[in-house]
Amino acid sequence: MKYGLFGLLVASGLTLPSLAAGEEKPTVVPVTKAPFHLFTFQDENMSLENVAVPAGRSTTYHSHDQDLFFVITSGAKVKNQPLGKDPVDLDFKLGNVYFAWYTKTPAAHQIINVDENPLRLLGLGIVRPEPGKFTPSTRAAKYEVVMENERVRAWRLKLNPGEAAPMVQQTAAGARFVIAGGDAVEKRPGKPDQPLLLRNHDFMALPAEEHGLENIGTTPIEIVEVELK
Repeated sequence: MKYGLFGLLVASGLTLPSLAAGEEKPTVVPVTKAPFHLFTFQDENMSLENVAVPAGRSTTYHSHDQDLFFVITSGAKVKNQPLGKDPVDLDFKLGNVYFAWYTKTPAAHQIINVDENPLRLLGLGIVRPEPGKFTPSTRAAKYEVVMENERVRAWRLKLNPGEAAPMVQQTAAGARFVIAGGDAVEKRPGKPDQPLLLRNHDFMALPAEEHGLENIGTTPIEIVEVELK
């Protein structure tokens, strides 16, 4: 399922409001310094962000200034606390995908996990402020389009044991996010097969090249792949 995050957060007041007279301004850190946020990769196109907020814990107030695509890998009920406004209840579900338009509308907020389960998500921040550098691929119907906007195209792929996905000629920089893992083989023309042990909450950058994935294990695999525009 796909969601525009601004429909859930910004419309609820996530954009930076003015504070009431005499109200002390909270400390706001960049998202790269926020608790439970780990940035594992960045190049000239994107940054990959691993977020894991334990049950009953919260982030500090932090700011975003890059458009953000993200995937929920462990669902939880949370409170989104916009700076200077009332909190908003959100229920993030496993496998849902979201997009937040932060480049033109920077925002600051805090996330409070009120669930008994951890909130885990994987995000892709888009470094370039404008689209147009890439043209994403078109893919076989096995790849279900779950998001399409002026910044990204994203697909969901589900593979049962023994099933292989059609080869993809990826044409733009992108990433893969694992929702349900298992034993797999990555196939690339002219190269040896690459065995992979995919696990929930794994993610990786994907270069523009031809590739395919086969489930050689005993459990279903579910991933989301995204390419930039």
